[in-house]
Amino acid sequence: MTLSRKVIVVAVSVLGICLLASINATRSTLVWLDNVHWFSTIAACLVLCVMGYLRASRTQRRVKRWFVLGAAVYFTGGLLWIFQLLTDQTNFPAQSDIFYPLLGPCLIIGFVAALRTQLSRAKTWAFTIDALSFSTAVLGYVLISYLPQSANVSVLQLAVLTAYPASLLSAALISLLLIPYLRPAWMLPWVLLSAGLTLLGACWMQWNLNALNQSPQTSLWINYGFSVADLLIGTGLYGWQVRVAKQTAYLKQCRRLRSWVPAIAFVFSVCTLTLIWLQSGPHPYAYHIAIGSVVCILILSAIRQSILLRESEKLFRAEKRLAEKDMEYQKLSRSDPLTHLPNRLAMQTLLEHAMLSAASDSRTLALLMIDLKHFQSINDSFGHRTGDLFLLEIAQRLQYITHQCGELGRVHGDKFALIVHQQKNDAELIQLAHNLCRIVHKPVLVDDHELILDACIGISLYPRDAGNAEQLARNANTALAHAKRSTHQLYLFYSKEQTKLAQNRFRLDVQLRKAIKKQEFFLQFQPIFSLNKQKQPVVENIEALIRWKNSKGEIISPAEFIPYAEQSGLILPMGEWIIAEAFKHLSQLILQTGQTIGLSINISPRQFRDHNLPLRIAQHLQQYAIAPALITLEITETAVFEHEEQALEILKQLKEIGVRISLDDFGVGNSSLFKLKHMPIDELKIDRAFMVDVPESTGDSEIVSTIIKTAGILGISVVVEGIETQAQLDFLSKTGCDCIQGFLLGRPMPIQEIYTLLATAEQQPLSA
Repeated sequence: MTLSRKVIVVAVSVLGICLLASINATRSTLVWLDNVHWFSTIAACLVLCVMGYLRASRTQRRVKRWFVLGAAVYFTGGLLWIFQLLTDQTNFPAQSDIFYPLLGPCLIIGFVAALRTQLSRAKTWAFTIDALSFSTAVLGYVLISYLPQSANVSVLQLAVLTAYPASLLSAALISLLLIPYLRPAWMLPWVLLSAGLTLLGACWMQWNLNALNQSPQTSLWINYGFSVADLLIGTGLYGWQVRVAKQTAYLKQCRRLRSWVPAIAFVFSVCTLTLIWLQSGPHPYAYHIAIGSVVCILILSAIRQSILLRESEKLFRAEKRLAEKDMEYQKLSRSDPLTHLPNRLAMQTLLEHAMLSAASDSRTLALLMIDLKHFQSINDSFGHRTGDLFLLEIAQRLQYITHQCGELGRVHGDKFALIVHQQKNDAELIQLAHNLCRIVHKPVLVDDHELILDACIGISLYPRDAGNAEQLARNANTALAHAKRSTHQLYLFYSKEQTKLAQNRFRLDVQLRKAIKKQEFFLQFQPIFSLNKQKQPVVENIEALIRWKNSKGEIISPAEFIPYAEQSGLILPMGEWIIAEAFKHLSQLILQTGQTIGLSINISPRQFRDHNLPLRIAQHLQQYAIAPALITLEITETAVFEHEEQALEILKQLKEIGVRISLDDFGVGNSSLFKLKHMPIDELKIDRAFMVDVPESTGDSEIVSTIIKTAGILGISVVVEGIETQAQLDFLSKTGCDCIQGFLLGRPMPIQEIYTLLATAEQQPLSA
């Protein structure tokens, strides 16, 4: 049994026990029995409402928080009523009378908030005015019913008495009238909620009439009607949700009934006004109330009509704009020449048209931006013809999946857009995105080449994420950008946090461009020590490391800006500066110290893919008169083995210049010692991750030792990073490692400290 059912069973059990106990109970006992079952059912109502809020989605919680607030204030009224009984505070109105009637207004605000998620602002205002008309009619009827018996009642007391049934009956009516607007898939909670509010309002009205007539207020059906109504309201609030039904016939019936809501409001108001008029004789103010109600309802009807007229004018203008857009659409080229899909301009027009249609039908609309990861590598490796044939096959696959659910277009290069016309929830959109990614990932055979790429998808929804086509497309592109950067998720929904991250990246881009212009970067150098079976390690190389000191004087870690510089392409001017600056420092170091020291420079993947890299390296070597053998270019595994054919060509050009090639971070990627046989690699740089538990870990020690021995067989020297303890140094000395680097012997330092290090007469190992 679920927790919600347990709450209901407990409350019903208490209600039954109190009912049986009241058969032969005294008058004072009856009062306490009534308060027991009232309190238990009000508490159950609050608990069920809170449980419904906790199980609701994020969108539903925005609405249900008003339901929780209403149940909470109603429960507060119950607590205050018991406190009044315990302290013999029988004055009217009392504190509890402030809280009880607030249940209705809180629920009505929640209803209107739910309506705003499905309808335009104008239609929401029109319905709100209908709700005010209903409430005014109910209020007038309740006042007229109370006036003949209210000779000894003050205005404040009459207002409080009127607020009870007026607010609850109005909420019940509005709950029923919302059904054709929100078209719920599960009607039972709505019916239970409306029934509970109606019963509660009727019980309060009869209770107050008995009080005004000085009749006994211990009627069995009234007292237990309160508790039954509380349980109905709590059960309804627990299951209440805005989940639109999918049956076409049901939606048509709701749309037809929705058009009759103004007529229903008018008929209800006329009937209520007639009752008011018929009952307006016995009290001198009755005619004033009747006339005031009529005037108020007429004013509200006029305002509603004015709003709808303005809405009609907007729709007329929208239809006119739509016709103009259709004319423009006919003039534009409708299709992409390669895939014959709608192009970017056509998709923009289709999106605007689809959004207008969705707004008029109160539907949601989804826009999916689909991009192929690393598509440029196909053009670079096999040519544009192969890339075009690949795109044509992918377009046909996407059409096969999407032809029934929306409009597919090619908006740019390898980017496609999908407008989903059908009403789909988040789970269905996720399934659609999953199917799209799966069908794109299947191999494509083009000219005997088997090509495989992944798709990334960004999803944004109207009206949840955007109110116009431009913003909807921008949000979908933002979600797409985050999906492309994600390492574990190929499709993402848009969120506001993504926009904030994009804005932060834009600010970082601006700051980096300013830093490049103002030359805010500087270099530090970390020594690399050669073991070579000597008694003490000797400085053989220095590695150039970039640092950034911004205008505020803050030192920014490379881990924060290098990844973004790689993505944005700013790594190219930064890398060019690093190479030139490092070569200049090395040239000066050799001239002033007279010692032959090597230089290691990190080359980013984007730099490595630049075909002009070998030429620029050669130019810098000539400019600074540096022997090529002194330069070691450190290239990551990803850059080398991701596109092996292209990488092999660039490596051969670099080797022809005479520079050394080091494979950086070896062991953490997808490389293997077997592949190294076919690559012109001079050096392996074992990643620091392998040295963390050396020599304590036998497994890690064996791995490092095996790599060093195997590399020696292949004629490749080895540099081990991350040496931080003497035990690690002693271990590597025994294994025959060529070079080491780490904080134990030398941290990254300014070039001036390198001079000091080299000028030392006897190079001693630096302490950690």
